[in-house]
Amino acid sequence: MILVSSHMTHAQSAPTPGPNLSNLTLSNFFTDGWTDAYAKRSNPDGAPDMALLRVSTNFLEREFRLDFLSEQNVNSAKNRTINLADGLIAYGLDRRFMVSVTSNYEWINSRVNNDLSESNIALGSRLQLIDIPGTSLAFNLKATSPAKTLGNDFTTVAYSLAGWQDLTPYGLKKVGLYYSVQGNNYVGPHAIGSKSIDTNYDVSLAKTWTQPDAALQNFTTFAELYSMTDLSGATSGKTVVMLTPGIRSGIGLHQVLMAGVDLPVSHPRPYNWALRVTYIINF
Repeated sequence: MILVSSHMTHAQSAPTPGPNLSNLTLSNFFTDGWTDAYAKRSNPDGAPDMALLRVSTNFLEREFRLDFLSEQNVNSAKNRTINLADGLIAYGLDRRFMVSVTSNYEWINSRVNNDLSESNIALGSRLQLIDIPGTSLAFNLKATSPAKTLGNDFTTVAYSLAGWQDLTPYGLKKVGLYYSVQGNNYVGPHAIGSKSIDTNYDVSLAKTWTQPDAALQNFTTFAELYSMTDLSGATSGKTVVMLTPGIRSGIGLHQVLMAGVDLPVSHPRPYNWALRVTYIINF
């Protein structure tokens, strides 16, 4: 926090819409971007690079983000619904590096016992590997503390590669392709047969229908195909696949609202369906 506060005195408080920003690539990773003021590249004639509901984000941000998730009719003899609310603050220090803090609160509606709830915290960082017109790639790292009341005794270390490609030059006007691959390590004492590592991957397509200055700014419809595979333990090889259709729109004053529904398409289903709602304010 001291580092962030110190940097804020020398940096702009809002992103510079930079159509003429220099290109950041792997070849100039150690030399370019580290002393540049934070800025996000604009793409007025193509698909906007944006955060979605499930896919890992591929660009640096300065934002507050609130997420709500409610899993309905969970496939469990103990639990009926699982709900999660989290608040994130992310701060891009320059054009290469970002830090974030997330506070999570989860509560479970039980079928048989008293309802359970607990909060925990996650610390994250993001490195911008590539930022050129129409293409972006970033590396994410996050550590999340245990939630022992809910039966999660592990510290989760997650690491991912996330990317974006504007498909407008290929004839798909204002369509963006988003993708991410993430590994999750569960650190701590394990019971026999419990998993210690899994991976998830996401491929998303988003179509933007309106302009940034419309009443519904950059109104976008999207679909995300998400999958998770266990890589250890008794369930090694088990894969869950979900489809998440959703909508996204700017609502003025650097604010964004998103909503979508998770629809499990693999069997057995972990739950019948899940509602996702996200609110973002950029600064």
